[in-house]
Amino acid sequence: MTRTIGCGILLIMLQACGGSTTQGPKNIIGDPEPNTETETVIETPVISEPILPKGAVTANYITKKTPFYAYVKGVDKSLDITEIAFEDAAIPAIRIPETVGASLSSLRFNEFESDLLLVTAKIKDPNFNKYYLYQFRNSRWEMVVNRFAIHRSHVNDTLIPITVDPANPGYMLRYYSVFDLDAKSDLGYTWRLLRESVPYLKQ
Repeated sequence: MTRTIGCGILLIMLQACGGSTTQGPKNIIGDPEPNTETETVIETPVISEPILPKGAVTANYITKKTPFYAYVKGVDKSLDITEIAFEDAAIPAIRIPETVGASLSSLRFNEFESDLLLVTAKIKDPNFNKYYLYQFRNSRWEMVVNRFAIHRSHVNDTLIPITVDPANPGYMLRYYSVFDLDAKSDLGYTWRLLRESVPYLKQ
């Protein structure tokens, strides 16, 4: 009887001190708490580049202005006119008669304040390209020199059709093709590539 009462008293004392014979182990002090924070993901906005028309050429055609592109807008096949338009609709278009298409490039020379627009135009005779060199001034496109033609046999990736003449200020050096009628020539009758220095057109 005395032993049973003693065990009961011992059980009551264990419960009063927080002891338990049914509870599992508790976390040890210093154990990391579960991470309940959500990671914030910052998405970078995707900036798409503007889609330029096929064959467009961007350059500084106007001094101290934002560069803009030039492109071949279309060909009026009934009149054989090629139209060159520009990113800025306020810039006047160039309409080139007696042509059936074109490709564009820009040229930069220290002698000019702005970039020049070189138009390589197609004509009905597929054996030739005609070249037009423009500068934007006086609020319009003006030709720097008269148009000139080069035979397709002379055109290659390294040929620069026109450049500044370093020996003559105010002159351009340009290539052109002529047919050689000299029967005594070693080459016989053939097209020859020549070069000449021509002054800027006075506007």
